[in-house]
Amino acid sequence: MKVADICRIVEDFASLDKQESYDNSGLQVGNPEAEVSGVLICLDITESVIDEAIAKGCNMVLSHHPLLFRGLKQITGRTAVERVVIKALQHGVALYSGHTNVDSVRQGVSAKMCEKLGLRPLGFLSAKSEDAGLGMIGEFDRAISEDEFLALVKKTFACASLRHSAKTGSTIKRVALCGGSGAEFLSTAIAEKADAYLTADVKYHEFSAPEGRLLLVDAGHFETEQYTKEIFYDLLSKNIATFALQISQTEINPVCYF
Repeated sequence: MKVADICRIVEDFASLDKQESYDNSGLQVGNPEAEVSGVLICLDITESVIDEAIAKGCNMVLSHHPLLFRGLKQITGRTAVERVVIKALQHGVALYSGHTNVDSVRQGVSAKMCEKLGLRPLGFLSAKSEDAGLGMIGEFDRAISEDEFLALVKKTFACASLRHSAKTGSTIKRVALCGGSGAEFLSTAIAEKADAYLTADVKYHEFSAPEGRLLLVDAGHFETEQYTKEIFYDLLSKNIATFALQISQTEINPVCYF
């Protein structure tokens, strides 16, 4: 099994042409013809993740967030990104990321959020085509209270805390979701008659925007995208019967709470 074979499996699931224009999904570091000894799956590629991959005998790291968004003008080890690149090259560790292309497919990040919350997926929140879009609309089998919904979100995504808009006094059945930064789709969620919109990276003034039309909930970027690792693990497990796959145990949420 070569690095290129792992790339192909991911891209058959979520082709690179589905990524956003600003994105940099795909193979970022490494030889596509190298034989793969094992794959370590993570959300973010950090120095500790590279150390973990080396210790576990994995010469490929598969992440959701790309390490490189822009070109590097020098690789001297001055920054954390440069140090990761140097260490990966020194130890022959290939780095591959599936980001907004994985966000955009029907069985992607937001669909996994639906699954975890027990929502029945109805379709994309913001469709780009019949088989691609960002976010999802889902429904519960029965309406629940706003407090029940907030408690469910907090437990499901292991949130230290939740930020949310003023409660509407209504029950929650129809839910819009977008893993990671999704505040730009708030007006779409309102237009779709969602009772709640679950996303992350919401700015201060955006919490006032719903004006009682829905409950806006910010559960955190790391929290809402953490189950992307399960998507990758299940995808590779299904396509490769016997292969060393591991989910990172060292990466942590870069956002700390006091």
